[in-house]
Amino acid sequence: MRIKFIFLVSSILLVTFSCTSNDNENNNSQTIYPEFGSEIEVTINGLTFDAMEPFISPNGNYLFFNNLNDGINTKLYYATKVNDSTFNFVGELIGANQSKAPHLDAVADMDANGNFYWTSTRNYPTELNNLFHGTFSSGNINAIGRVQGDFNRNTPGWLVMDHGISLDGQYLYFNNARFDDVNCLGPCETTIGVAKRINASTFSTLPNSTSILQNINDPNYIYYAPCISSDNLEFYYTRFLKGEITSNTVFEICVAVRSHPMSSFSVPKVLFSETISNLIEAPTLTVDKKIIYYHKKIAESYKIVMRFRIEQ
Repeated sequence: MRIKFIFLVSSILLVTFSCTSNDNENNNSQTIYPEFGSEIEVTINGLTFDAMEPFISPNGNYLFFNNLNDGINTKLYYATKVNDSTFNFVGELIGANQSKAPHLDAVADMDANGNFYWTSTRNYPTELNNLFHGTFSSGNINAIGRVQGDFNRNTPGWLVMDHGISLDGQYLYFNNARFDDVNCLGPCETTIGVAKRINASTFSTLPNSTSILQNINDPNYIYYAPCISSDNLEFYYTRFLKGEITSNTVFEICVAVRSHPMSSFSVPKVLFSETISNLIEAPTLTVDKKIIYYHKKIAESYKIVMRFRIEQ
């Protein structure tokens, strides 16, 4: 991750928003957080436009992303791997994109079984549940449908802005956001929750979702772009302080950790931060957890960048 719905936000932001607790886990001084090295710009051979919201496939062979999140002609694309920092652009992700503007199809996500998830404005706002699923095969998305579940607010103004699926496909980390373009620039408020898979098209919020994420959800912040690591022990996301967005607003990529796949996450650590002029968002992690990818604003366009994990 992971959605964004920028058509509700002014041009200053440029994007709408492409991983049982105990005392030790919740104490920063005793919690071991991942560390990453210097930033490396990713090359996508043949790409001539912005790349945002990256997602690296579980097998590492595909890099999914969308173009500029303007909510007018936002589509999903993919590239194939040459090496860790180089990919060859292929084209649109067939089946995922709407054909008529204005539209938004963005924030790719996929589990180890090829179950693919993304956010779409299909028939919005007539239908308010805007998270979709399908199956990925050789550049195509098939068997498309809406993801159902009690995490859908089904209330005008509320959207599933972002999402992150666990590697086994059993847990969906959903990001609810309320938009009001009269009174807020971007999301007015957000919450992150976790739901368990019932079947291919339905997830149900876990009874302990709130406690699992109690150290992450903070009403002082806007959250989005959740990403859960392959072992379910590291949770990555983007945040910024709630309030007026200015040139000084700082966007942070954070991580929280835990020692057991169903326990509460620790208090978060800020991994990287930038002001809006060098905006960073949307982390995604390789299955072996050795590389983190995200997008960044570089020279007035959006590029995908990466960092290697530092062994501890």
